[in-house]
Amino acid sequence: MTNINEVDSRNRKLCELAKQNDLFAQTEILLANEGLIKGLAQSLAVAHDIDINHYAGIEMDDLLQEGRFALLEAAKSYDLNSQTKFSTYAYTVAGNAMRDLCRKGDSSFERQLVNHGIVQVFLNDNPVDEDGVPEAEKISDGRIHDPVGDEAVLCVMIQKMRNRLELLPARERRLLMYRYGIESLEYKTIEETAAFFHLTEKYLQIIETRALGVLRDGMNDGKIV
Repeated sequence: MTNINEVDSRNRKLCELAKQNDLFAQTEILLANEGLIKGLAQSLAVAHDIDINHYAGIEMDDLLQEGRFALLEAAKSYDLNSQTKFSTYAYTVAGNAMRDLCRKGDSSFERQLVNHGIVQVFLNDNPVDEDGVPEAEKISDGRIHDPVGDEAVLCVMIQKMRNRLELLPARERRLLMYRYGIESLEYKTIEETAAFFHLTEKYLQIIETRALGVLRDGMNDGKIV
């Protein structure tokens, strides 16, 4: 079993490179934490009955894709001087993003339940085992069975994402590229991006959500690249 501290040290180095838009480092950090994303997706699929309800068309692949996007965002926003392990931070960021996707797909019946005061129960943000070890730090050690094949798949996926970005309207493409540090050296916050494009934060989030939705649909169009 790989030492947890060694895993965290490698993650931190990859995060440092990912902040500089190093494509290889971004691919590697996705691979190193694929077990974390898969574990989250499987747990959320059960918690939200994804296989039964198909919330607004949301399926397992959508959850995995959302988690990978969020993990890359986490890598770029992670404080390298933080005492918190990257896996724990990424578990929270990716989990929140994937959970939000599930919530957006809630059926009208479930929305009515919430409106009537019946609260849905979701996964704990940072569950720990009986020894107090965060589950995120154990999940992230779970490498996929075919690392060479999956690395090739992820490289194709990243290239496909770049191709789909080119299909977005110019303004939305520039916004996403600026916001997430694509082909630049720095990830930007909502506040920084809104100021740069002279938009309100609320309107920026509307544009970003729509653009990410189109990008997500393009990633799931069944084509290789």
